[in-house]
Amino acid sequence: MTGPLSGIVVLDLTRLLPGAVATQQLADWGAEVIKIEQPGVGDYARTMNPAVFARTNSGKKSVEIDLKQPRGREVLLALAGHADVLIEGNRPGVMARLGLSFEELHAVNKRLIYVSLTGYGQSGPYAHLAGHDVNYMALGGVLSLNLPIIPGVQIADLVGGSMQSVMGILLALVARQQTGEGRHVDVSMYEGVTSLLTIPLAAWQSTKREPVTGKETLSGRYACYNLYEAADGRWLAVGALEPKFWTELCTQLGCPELIARQFEEPQDAVKARIAAIFRTKSAGAWFEQLRESDCCVTPVRTVSEVAAEIPPRDGPPAPTLGQHTREVLARCGLGAGD
Repeated sequence: MTGPLSGIVVLDLTRLLPGAVATQQLADWGAEVIKIEQPGVGDYARTMNPAVFARTNSGKKSVEIDLKQPRGREVLLALAGHADVLIEGNRPGVMARLGLSFEELHAVNKRLIYVSLTGYGQSGPYAHLAGHDVNYMALGGVLSLNLPIIPGVQIADLVGGSMQSVMGILLALVARQQTGEGRHVDVSMYEGVTSLLTIPLAAWQSTKREPVTGKETLSGRYACYNLYEAADGRWLAVGALEPKFWTELCTQLGCPELIARQFEEPQDAVKARIAAIFRTKSAGAWFEQLRESDCCVTPVRTVSEVAAEIPPRDGPPAPTLGQHTREVLARCGLGAGD
């Protein structure tokens, strides 16, 4: 596959979602991604959620290597000698116990970019704490803004983990062009997810007031930035934050008397009036009426509706377990016995 990362070889030692999504993006941009999988077991996502595995491992290669065996370590070192990037998702200390730490692989290939993707980073009070997406969001402060709801997508895994890993890899590739050497990229999903707190942190630092769920400017405090149920039970999202958008919305809805009340306190009466108007038509009818106006109103679509507009991945399928073992090891001069 051609692309801006064509020629870049990535060894992916991760399992499940965050690492898979990160390396899928690299593969989509042309990198050759080689999954290093435990013999007979492989990535847990193969059995836990085959559909997700298929979507996040398209076009990758699979090699079975038992890293707990001395010969398995030797084989990985041989592969690392020809790779540009290695990404692993073990708890801190595991790779060192296997004799595969950054320092040991750097000695084999000084150009190798070594990424450690973990929940809480390589050091600090939480480094060895077990966790999942909900835990990283909780300690990172993001979950407090949604209580008591758990978001329906894996925010910490994908934004704090996958995206931060890709960013770190790309930056390290740029730095390698300047220095000729790779580096260790330490990605913490807990720390990465805090990057989403730009507005809440700024508000706290200026007011020392904790944000209240549903009571902030961008979380439902005002009628101009809110959700409304339509006559058919579907929902509409209103983002008429700027006065020009609010003015247009009130004009289109036939309630110009509300224009001057955009940010009055309390907002109960304004919200009630807008809600009553939206309940008179279906969500689709409102969207058709308002889509040509500058008032920032869109229907809340379901996953199935979005899927209808996004075609299935048309790239190569995800690999079977160990499908490319012989092919990949042959590059390093290793034969069938290996």
